Amino acid sequence: MENAESYASLRARRGPNALLVQAVGLLAVRNGRALDIGAGPLNDSLFLLRAGLSVEAVDSDPHTLSLASELNDPRLTVVPADIRDVRITPNAFSLVVAIHVLPFLPRADLLRTLPAIIDGLSEGGILCCTFLGPDDSWAQHRPRMTFLSRSEVSGLLSGLQPIVFAERKFQGVNAKGEPKRWHVFRGILRK
Repeated sequence: MENAESYASLRARRGPNALLVQAVGLLAVRNGRALDIGAGPLNDSLFLLRAGLSVEAVDSDPHTLSLASELNDPRLTVVPADIRDVRITPNAFSLVVAIHVLPFLPRADLLRTLPAIIDGLSEGGILCCTFLGPDDSWAQHRPRMTFLSRSEVSGLLSGLQPIVFAERKFQGVNAKGEPKRWHVFRGILRK
């Protein structure tokens, strides 16, 4: 975020994302490892911990570390970094969560980072992710972000088996409560 309020501070103490709840319900193993990319307020990480998973939460927001210290759970490891700077261990995670974070990567970085994220999934592992489409209201005003067509998203995820892949366009609000037109691709995919 561009001011003193970070996403983590604006969204702390809320429930998990509904897409993640659905993805966790599809896991065959509940004692595996999860990677929460752009963990922010740790709402999803906390849900994953409660579901029995160990969680590696990646976020460069200092507020994320503060929230993690309040949780004080030895199964939670916070990596205070940008996902582009993190080496993801291949075949290490039964679940990778990347909700509302990948569009914030410039296109070249997304194209370089996404294969490493997918490689981090164990066989049968699940990727739970979102992308923003070209009809999103930010598409015209945020040139460093990445907005993808349906066919581009499908191409990037072509090596995975889609369980859920939905496109939604709607009027809503952003993290600050400001009006926003959303164009979102939501996916749950299995390796």
